[in-house]
Amino acid sequence: MRSILTPLLIAAAAAIGAVPALTDVSQNPLRAPTGKYTLDPNHTLVTFCIKHMGVSTYCARFNATSGEAVFNGSQPEKSSVKAVIDTASIDTTNDKLDDELRTNFFETAKFPTATFASTAIKVTGKTTADITGNLTLHGVTKPVTLKTTFNGGREHPLSNAYMLGFGATTTLKHADFSFPDVAWGVFVGDDVSLSIAVEMRANQ
Repeated sequence: MRSILTPLLIAAAAAIGAVPALTDVSQNPLRAPTGKYTLDPNHTLVTFCIKHMGVSTYCARFNATSGEAVFNGSQPEKSSVKAVIDTASIDTTNDKLDDELRTNFFETAKFPTATFASTAIKVTGKTTADITGNLTLHGVTKPVTLKTTFNGGREHPLSNAYMLGFGATTTLKHADFSFPDVAWGVFVGDDVSLSIAVEMRANQ
């Protein structure tokens, strides 16, 4: 067994050594190429949390997202972002609840997506900004501000495309989006906290 594993371990160590270290990540927005970027759905996660019965916080996520951005590190206010969430991709780890939410709450047959389109960007720090835009959810459009952090950028070690990472949070009131009355509605809180972790790659 040792004779079989030894060459595999050597090859793995060599491969790891060939990949640039995490120190190659730059948190300086000026180093990131200006231009169009596409959201990487395999490295993007949208989660939301809501109070349940006033005693716990229940969280879930959406598994399917897409989007695009124009990034300008020297003039962030000229950047923009558009994102789409497949509401049928909701995942609570409870199949019965997922079906209930799709059918009787999000009504995904009528409203299959939620969309966000930025309208303004205000820089709040060296790596932070408020991104304001229009969120359309369940057929209702409301202004929303995302508290956003630029996590950094780097060349992807395999594709050679420049990649960017961001984190964003906001709080919504689900009553603002005209969701149907459901029997269990009295058991959940008014506020929904939304958290977004996104990775984007430069278009080539």
